[in-house]
Formats: sequence, C-alpha cells, structure tokens
Amino acid sequence: MYFAVIAPLPITLAREGKLVVLKQGPQGCRIFHHDGDIQVPGFAVQEVDPTGAGDSFCAGFTAALLEGMDLAEAGRFANAVGALAVTKKGPMEGAPTREQVAALLGGLFQ
Repeated sequence: MYFAVIAPLPITLAREGKLVVLKQGPQGCRIFHHDGDIQVPGFAVQEVDPTGAGDSFCAGFTAALLEGMDLAEAGRFANAVGALAVTKKGPMEGAPTREQVAALLGGLFQ
C-alpha cells in the first residue's frame, strides 16, 4: 500500500540539497530535489516475482544519472528497469538488458 501523504523527511532532506527518490512500485517514483519534486509514472507489466525490482530500479537510476540524463529521464529509465525486473522469476533472471529497456521506452535512451 502506498500512502498519499508523504512524511516531511524527503522534503526536508531535499531542501538541504539531498536527492531523495521514493520508489512507488507500479505507480512509478517520486523524486525530491532542491527545487521541488517530480512524479514519474510507472509501467503496467505482468508481475511474476518482485524480487530484485528495487535493486534493479536503483541500478537504472544511478546509471541514468551517470549517463547525464536529467532527473525526470532518470526516473523514467529506472521505472522501466524496475518494471521489467518483475516480469521474470528470480532476482538476476529479471534484470533486463539495455535493449529490453529501450524497447519498453519506445526506443528512447538506447
């Protein structure tokens, strides 16, 4: 269950210059930064096993930032990685390839 009300901690940390990313499962993610926050929608997929989805999301978000994507793009990329991760059984078996992520994103971010 995801709460509609966000505790003040992410907002406080963001105002102090920290980047806070709140994973929201199929609803996507919310990114708190020094100028406010961004809600990034998720992807509808058939969930088989959620094991490893959070790790995959974090890896996708980190890789996207390192590649120079802005926060909204990084959130969308990470949501795609996390969504694809739940479509197979097992934490490593669900880790998607770059091509699979690009396909879900309609060819973006190849």
